[in-house]
Amino acid sequence: MLNNKTTYSFLLFFSILIYNVSGQQVYIESGVESAYFKDYVNDKGENTLDLNYSKSYEFFLESGVRINIYKNRLKWGLGLSYNKFKINTGFYSQNESIPLTYNLAHVGIKTGVNFAIVNEPKFKVQVHALLSHDWLISGTSTYKNVVNDLYKEGTFDRTFIRFHKGVSVEYTVTDNIATYINYNVADSFREKNKDSNIEEIYTFHSDAISFGILFNIINYRPKCYGGF
Repeated sequence: MLNNKTTYSFLLFFSILIYNVSGQQVYIESGVESAYFKDYVNDKGENTLDLNYSKSYEFFLESGVRINIYKNRLKWGLGLSYNKFKINTGFYSQNESIPLTYNLAHVGIKTGVNFAIVNEPKFKVQVHALLSHDWLISGTSTYKNVVNDLYKEGTFDRTFIRFHKGVSVEYTVTDNIATYINYNVADSFREKNKDSNIEEIYTFHSDAISFGILFNIINYRPKCYGGF
């Protein structure tokens, strides 16, 4: 996991890079997202979760920058996100499925590349591959009217590193503004729960669809009028 020192260095590096590189864009994105615990195994090596409950979709918000790397076809991005998840699931007890609901809130730093497989002046189809580091800021689980504070009790992973992949369709509105629709699938790296004594193993999986706006950053640099 990334520690605070590494995270701050990471942000400082990108801030300097963004300031000095031309061809940047600022984006604001919002959409809905659902999640579930994929390939869950408890401390006894058994999958006791019932995934047949309906999925809930919660809103999320993300903002950041994109830097042109190659001819507006390949772009490198850095963003900050706020995500809420409501996960409807259940656990089996003597062949009975007991409903269990998780309400989670995360903040995250996301970085990676976008590549335009269709790169027309007004229209782009892009695929992306991104990594995010997500921190749990609040969370509860509820079953049989019993509410547990996951953050205070330390019974849920407080950090995830997730791999994101997906596709987006972008349309240029003006010289400085573009809009896009994005579909994204993300999976956390599979590891034992290190934030509690329960050695659970699972992948935190999410699906999201969102709408975003891109604003071109105009760099005002001193003009050179000749001479040395």
